[in-house]
Amino acid sequence: MLIGTRGRLAVALTAVALLGLVSGCEEEKKNTAADAGAQDAGPQQPAVGGKLGAALASAASVSAARPPASAGGVGPPEGGVFAPGAGVAALPKDAPHKIEVISDGAEPRAKLAAALDPKAEQKLAISVGLRMGGPQAMPNIDVEMAFKIDKSKKDKPKAGEVEAAAAPAAGTPVTGKMLSATLASMSLGGPPKEVTDQLSKLKGSLVHYQLTPANTAVDFRYELAKGADPGLDAVLKSLGEALSVLTPPLPDRPVGVGAYWMVTDRAVWPGAQIPMLRYRIFKIEKIEGAAVTLSVETRQYAEEGIARVPSGDKEVTLSLDQFDSSGKGAVTWAPASLAPGSAELAQRVQGRLVPPGAQGGAQRMMIQAELNAKFQPPAAPPP
Repeated sequence: MLIGTRGRLAVALTAVALLGLVSGCEEEKKNTAADAGAQDAGPQQPAVGGKLGAALASAASVSAARPPASAGGVGPPEGGVFAPGAGVAALPKDAPHKIEVISDGAEPRAKLAAALDPKAEQKLAISVGLRMGGPQAMPNIDVEMAFKIDKSKKDKPKAGEVEAAAAPAAGTPVTGKMLSATLASMSLGGPPKEVTDQLSKLKGSLVHYQLTPANTAVDFRYELAKGADPGLDAVLKSLGEALSVLTPPLPDRPVGVGAYWMVTDRAVWPGAQIPMLRYRIFKIEKIEGAAVTLSVETRQYAEEGIARVPSGDKEVTLSLDQFDSSGKGAVTWAPASLAPGSAELAQRVQGRLVPPGAQGGAQRMMIQAELNAKFQPPAAPPP
């Protein structure tokens, strides 16, 4: 039995909240990318080339690409950690994101745009798995969520004003409510009752975010249901991370099958509060009616070279001298989507932290974690 008591559940999920922050130590002399990347989750990343990068010369090569350098040759650093202030050259601090279309794709082309129904509800069955470096692991947690536009967050029009459209300039507020949560069964007997009871207390937990006019999911906030173990907050934040990655920001011009574009924005890795520059490359694989199926590849780079690690009731700031994060996924999007429809994501994080006061030959603390998520419509109830 993996977890058998409430105390052990809390300990395990608190550890998961750190996403396996400390998985081992390494001597300073072992400072190559290969040492930090022993747990491979994808192809070896080639060096960054020009603005589009050699691997982005065609849509067929996008799966093996690293993000291209920006104008002026400023691109992601080889060690995964930007020099102080260098990330601003890739994305100004006052820019929420940047969308660069690399290929418009084949004809026929159409402009992708959200058409949200303020009264609609989107239900999803979501499976979330978290794995830490080393032997520690947790089985998937299966949840059911209902997503709605949060009308209470919209400003009501004043007398004489026209009511705002479904997607106001500031974005559309969306709330996802957890309807159920359970541990994926690992045996014929199913998960232990203690775990089932604790996870059931997640019911009613909320994930809030905004969908911008460009369909970017931003401003995530979380509300854990009353009575739920605080360690379960990791489940909500993992859901939020998957939602953030898989929601496709949309180009402002017509595109067709084969089109692909790169989205640059900022994010914070929740495992150790690491500020990142995130690159996502979306490619249209097929279009069936209003449904668009896209693949997505992610690369994330530490922007400030720091990590804020919980230590008891305090927070310790550590230096980060190596960081590597990549992922792959797929998502089906439709104009009425409040959240990714059928979707999958596999994403990993690896890095190396410098303990406070460490000298040249001091040991480094390694971080390793993997996030897996799967979204699909809930199964139809039996007749």
